[in-house]
Amino acid sequence: MLCYVFIAIPLTWIIWSAVALAVNYTSARKFKLPIITIPFSPNNAMWIILQTWFLPLLERLPFGNGTFTRYCRWGFEFPDKAKTYQELGDTWILCTPESNWVYTCDADAVKDLFSRRTDFVRPLRIYRMLRIFGNNIATTEGNEWKRHRKITTTSFNEQKSGLVWKETLKQTNDMLTCWTENDAEGIDYSAKDVRTLSLNVLARIAFGRSYPFHTVKNPTKIGDSSNYRETLAILLDNALLMLVLRPRLLSMSFIPKKWQKIGRAITEFQQFMADLLNEERNLIRQGKPGSGNMISSLLESSKPSRAPKDGDETPWDPDKKGLTESEIFGNIFVFNFAGHDTTANTLAYSVMLLAAHPEVQDWICKEIRSILPEENSEAWNYEHTFPRLKRCFAVLLETLRLYSPSLGIPKETGNQAQVLKLKHRLLFVPSQTMVVPGVLALHTHPQYWGSDALTWRPSRWIVPPVNFANLPISQCLAQESIHVPRKGSYIAWSDGPRVCPGKKLAQVEFLAVMSRLFRDHVVHPVPKPAESVENARQRVLNTVEDSKVQLLLQMQHPNRVSVTWLRR
Repeated sequence: MLCYVFIAIPLTWIIWSAVALAVNYTSARKFKLPIITIPFSPNNAMWIILQTWFLPLLERLPFGNGTFTRYCRWGFEFPDKAKTYQELGDTWILCTPESNWVYTCDADAVKDLFSRRTDFVRPLRIYRMLRIFGNNIATTEGNEWKRHRKITTTSFNEQKSGLVWKETLKQTNDMLTCWTENDAEGIDYSAKDVRTLSLNVLARIAFGRSYPFHTVKNPTKIGDSSNYRETLAILLDNALLMLVLRPRLLSMSFIPKKWQKIGRAITEFQQFMADLLNEERNLIRQGKPGSGNMISSLLESSKPSRAPKDGDETPWDPDKKGLTESEIFGNIFVFNFAGHDTTANTLAYSVMLLAAHPEVQDWICKEIRSILPEENSEAWNYEHTFPRLKRCFAVLLETLRLYSPSLGIPKETGNQAQVLKLKHRLLFVPSQTMVVPGVLALHTHPQYWGSDALTWRPSRWIVPPVNFANLPISQCLAQESIHVPRKGSYIAWSDGPRVCPGKKLAQVEFLAVMSRLFRDHVVHPVPKPAESVENARQRVLNTVEDSKVQLLLQMQHPNRVSVTWLRR
């Protein structure tokens, strides 16, 4: 009997998939766009896990390099970039048993898409993993999203930017000291160290905790002071597994011990946030100002409305609603999740790319030294320095152009059909249909970025002044400006009302790291025996290209490259 059950379940699934795929294909033909058909949806959680074993086997078969292995791969957008769009056109359909997905790199369509937040909404089911501690700005829509957005924006202000600048410089200074002192044979753990740096900066901003930097070569002992970092690191490293399995399941005794460790990390991280929340509440009860961290900001902005008293002149708004405790926890987690790995990965990519391009290091060094003649980073003023680091900002923009952490920003039509404005026509999009702006396709298509669209060239973002060849370097740098790409062709931080709320803080952190690392130092790849310098640099670029989407895009083997830091 049990044998029949094991046969019936997969057979039923196959029949259902075939019928659903046929129905969706019939619907897809009505778009009158090119169609690619695959048997799994890109967000099928079980397939995301199983493909790790199945796809390598299929690729070895004579027919293994067809549509199936090309588009059924989680994160197919990175190796594909703009190829499919150049083959089929700016907009095409991915037909799956679950639904039809409209993929587009039409800048006009993307501009239209992001400007209509209520017509093309966030598909919340894709982001359910981010509800692990409670609803938050990433897992809500409509009026609920407006409430979260209004309250959480208080956590992202210029005061926080100044704090990020100061803490990042401190952490980077310590990291650079570790690198130069332990550099006899080069270091192969840059990516892990910048991850630690980013985690420490987040700890300072989110929780008011300041941790000394410790390189992975000489890690600090795990104790109460590092609970936040250790537990959050476990959650971030296992985000893909948390997408498939429910948090409650991860706490059960019969599952593998490695998974139980994730369950414990969830419990410990929530307790850590609860303890800090209680500390802030106690300060408020005592009439004292909050500590100024992110929890303090969210708690202060979440004070519930009170009934009016005699003599009140301010109208009472009974509909005003703050964040619940679980929503505060949910937003804290999502800010840590979104703000940590995205910034850390971008820093890791940039350091590797700069190691392969010494001419770009010299290019940004000229700017940094012109703006910051004083070597002591404690004297570097955020307000005076940050807006002037345009070349360092160009490195950030160019790295995100080619190695954006998120390769797609899906939207859907919800319960009503919508009309999307393409470049040459209007596209009728039925209800419950996914529309995905292809981030990497937009960022690498020659129609927007020219014939060298796949080349990492930060100078493309700098507009030189008129007659720059005749100007002194300081005047030339002062008059340089940032290139503004065509609207809809660059969406590294999303766009429209749902643009990334931590965008400015990420920029501040990145520029602080760049200015401290490259003002007085250069980084070079360490050649292997009998390897030329040029071949070593090419090996760096190959390592960068050997990237894969886990939950975000990241290098698979950054430790295969050792680099050395030398003082100029």
